[in-house]
Amino acid sequence: MNSRFKTALTAGALVLAFVGAAAADDTTNKVIAHAVRLKGTNVWYAQGKAVAPRTIAAKVVPIPAQAVKVQWSIVCQKPNRADPAIHLAANGTSGQTSVHAPATVKLTLPYAKPPTCIATVYGTLGKNGSLVLRLLQT
Repeated sequence: MNSRFKTALTAGALVLAFVGAAAADDTTNKVIAHAVRLKGTNVWYAQGKAVAPRTIAAKVVPIPAQAVKVQWSIVCQKPNRADPAIHLAANGTSGQTSVHAPATVKLTLPYAKPPTCIATVYGTLGKNGSLVLRLLQT
């Protein structure tokens, strides 16, 4: 085998290993969103609705391993039984962190045991590559 073929084969095996590791972690959590790449950028975006979450997290797998800035926002609300069109106790939290390898970033809920939440996450790669980003709830 020539060296280019060996390099391509090794790179392909690494990608499969990273994606496999990301999928294996998701078996105990419910995936509520998969990220999409914003056209022409190194930014990925995911938004999902969590119903009665105990926790919300972002699973981040950069390919190849590199720095990823993770920015997130969560808004949770309680339903109004008298008027379902108006929600009560809408509160939010947000934050950002950086990771340098595959990681699960736990996002802070605004209060304990919220009935519903909307979570939004942006992942920005430090250089060219690909990103697997999923929103998870337990």
